[in-house]
Amino acid sequence: MVRKLVCAGLLLMWSIPASALCIYHGVDNAKTSIVREFHDAKWVVRAHVISADYHWSDEDASWTLYHLKVVKSYKGKLRTRFAFFTERNSGGFYMDYAGGAPDLDRDYLLFLVSDGWSKADRPFAKDALWINYNCGQSKVWNEVSAHEAAELVTLSQVR
Repeated sequence: MVRKLVCAGLLLMWSIPASALCIYHGVDNAKTSIVREFHDAKWVVRAHVISADYHWSDEDASWTLYHLKVVKSYKGKLRTRFAFFTERNSGGFYMDYAGGAPDLDRDYLLFLVSDGWSKADRPFAKDALWINYNCGQSKVWNEVSAHEAAELVTLSQVR
C-alpha cells in the first residue's frame, strides 16, 4: 500500500508542468545575481503597478495580467506603459497585497523578457512581457539594497 502511495505521489509530482517551478537555465531554485539577470533580460526597469486583470479557474490555468508604468529604465527601450503576464502557480511572480488586490502603492524592480508562452496560447496577453526568472532578482523596489541600486546604475552605463 505504501509503495502505491509513493508511486502515485511521484507520478503527480512529475505531471506538474515545468513552468510551475523555479527553474533557471536548467537549475531548480537557482541562485542568481543582478549582473546575470541583467545580462539575460531584454528590459530592466523600475515600474509602478497601475492595475491588474485576474483570471481564476479550476479548469484551466489561472493568471494575472498587470498593467504598469516605467519609473526608470536600466536596460532596453520599453514603452512607458506595458503589460506583464504571470501564471498563478508556484512559479508565478505576483504584485499583490496580502489580501490579493493589486499592489498599487509600491514600485518593483523587474527583469523582463518577451517570450514566456506561445502567443497563440494567450491571445488575452499577446503583447505582455514576462519576468526573466520568477524566483530571482525581480522584487519590490523597497527590497533593493543601496548596493544593488548602484550596481543597476553601473550596468546601465556600461552597455
